[in-house]
Formats: sequence, structure tokens, C-alpha cells
Amino acid sequence: MRRLDETRVVGTRVIVEPPLYRGITVVGRLVARPRVRLERVRADALAALYRFLNPLPGGGPDGDGWPFGRPVQAGELFGLLQRVSGVALVEDVRLFTADPVTGVRGTETQRVDLEANSLVFSFDHQIRIEEH
Repeated sequence: MRRLDETRVVGTRVIVEPPLYRGITVVGRLVARPRVRLERVRADALAALYRFLNPLPGGGPDGDGWPFGRPVQAGELFGLLQRVSGVALVEDVRLFTADPVTGVRGTETQRVDLEANSLVFSFDHQIRIEEH
């Protein structure tokens, strides 16, 4: 707080609160290239999702952590999965909000809009890999 007091404009009040976290679940169906290990492709796809939908450094579109208030879009996740080594085709990507306490998923959506003080985190992604 001392650092904030030193930099704030005189007469302003600074309130520090934790962010609101929104759980995100991605359900995807991928087709693997011929002669690749399906389980490795699945593990790599899951790792890519967990890394990308993460508020900590290493996550987010620039690797600096997910930006506050930035929406999550199914098309961006489609592109992320298409770049996974061994993936020939992304057949389907479904995006859901998820309650990490109850495990209940929201309705399927193409975009999750976030409030300005909200961050996303990965919650229980499910990827199915089919042979080419």
C-alpha cells in the first residue's frame, strides 16, 4: 500500500481487490495426422489450452498472462489447436464457462465476454482425437 500511496493523485482513494475469475472449458474434436501417437497429440492439445487460458505469465495471447477483461473467442481456440503438432484437422471446438466449485458448465457460446476486472482460467478441458 505504501507504494500506491506514493504514486496516487492527492485526494484519490485506492481500493485493491482480487480479480473475478471465470472458468473456461473447451471441448474439442481433432483429427490426427497419419502415424502419430494419438495420446501425445491429445496431451499436447490439452497443454496448449491450459497454457493459453491462464492468467499467469506464459498464458494469454502474448504470453504475459491473460489480460484483464479480454474476451475469449472460439475461433482463436480453433487456431490454437490447429497449430498443435500432429493435428491434421480441427473438426469442432466448443466453448463454455464453468463454475469450478460445482463443476457445472454454462451454455455453449462462441465468445465469453469478461468484465474489466475479470480474468480467465482453464477448467476441465476435454479433447477427443480421431485417426486420419
